[in-house]
Amino acid sequence: MSKYAYKPTPLMLPTSHYDHRRADFAVGFIQMLRHTTGEWFGKQFTLIPWQEQIIRDIFGIVDKKTGVRQFRTAYVEIGKKNGKSELAAAIALYLLFADGEAGAEVYSCAADINQASIVFNTAKAMVEQCGDLNRLSKLIPSTKRIVFPYTNSFYRVLSSETKSKQGFNVSGLIFDELFAQQTRELFDTMTKYTGDARRQPLYFLITTAGRDKTSICYEIHCKAKAVLDGTKIDPAFYPAVFGIDEGDDWEDEAVWRRVNPSIGVTIPFDTVKAAYLQARENPAEELHFRQFRLNEWTNSDIRWMNMDMWRGHRLCGLRGPRLLRWPRLVVHRRFDVACVGVPSGWQRHEVHGYAILLAARGCD
Repeated sequence: MSKYAYKPTPLMLPTSHYDHRRADFAVGFIQMLRHTTGEWFGKQFTLIPWQEQIIRDIFGIVDKKTGVRQFRTAYVEIGKKNGKSELAAAIALYLLFADGEAGAEVYSCAADINQASIVFNTAKAMVEQCGDLNRLSKLIPSTKRIVFPYTNSFYRVLSSETKSKQGFNVSGLIFDELFAQQTRELFDTMTKYTGDARRQPLYFLITTAGRDKTSICYEIHCKAKAVLDGTKIDPAFYPAVFGIDEGDDWEDEAVWRRVNPSIGVTIPFDTVKAAYLQARENPAEELHFRQFRLNEWTNSDIRWMNMDMWRGHRLCGLRGPRLLRWPRLVVHRRFDVACVGVPSGWQRHEVHGYAILLAARGCD
């Protein structure tokens, strides 16, 4: 068993306790599985500490009287390539095979069928590498299902494209890349009342930070932050957010390591460093780096200028009477460059569809 020095989450209620046997069982099941891609293919799924913390909290913290899990919803927000999809696939298989739920219905959901299939395909490959699970189950790739006949249970894929999304009796839900949901319809359909007939359903939501602060994902993000800082109480909600905080220096390597807890395991540090060097030279790359590597909620789809430079009025280091011009464009459908406030000492002119800034003096 793992040597990880586990400490229960502060969100554990006084009426709950940590059942190490149930936690050990969940950890043991997952670590029986094997990785499915790249250099990790065929190797044992050894949980990274941040992953094990989540597994032990979710499956080991139960009500003292009933033994029912305290947490029904888990929200995990973390940057790309930290291993969240593999963890979600392992959890889906645990809920299908080992949770003791007769007639279990486990679903993978996402914005489109391809995204929803990522976790499922990983889970399918895990089953194919495990002789016992492969013998006990029936894999149906054509309909993206894994059936466990012994308990009359199944795991299947759904997406926003699925026409009929009613009548489910959800025991487990994996919702991948919640930030990509354009509306809240699928989320509400799959999380509202669908698990009421179950004793301890689990809704496992995984995502990277997004850009749309009117989305369902940002709503859940804000709830997660509020639960973590104690301004909101929801005993059944488990948040795990690995992202840059206000005031953090996005160029600080210590910040990179904190928000990417899998650096050195699934993500080489040199890969992050190379992405940072590109981001320093290209404002658009900076946007992607901060969103997908540092898990920061950003404000625009296109960044044409370094915002720190803009706020400092340094504008690419131009001095004296120079011209700066760029095509007129719309950012995130709400922001017209032609309406940008002009820094002190500059004048804006409209010429043939271009906005032109004329530096009347140096920009020290």
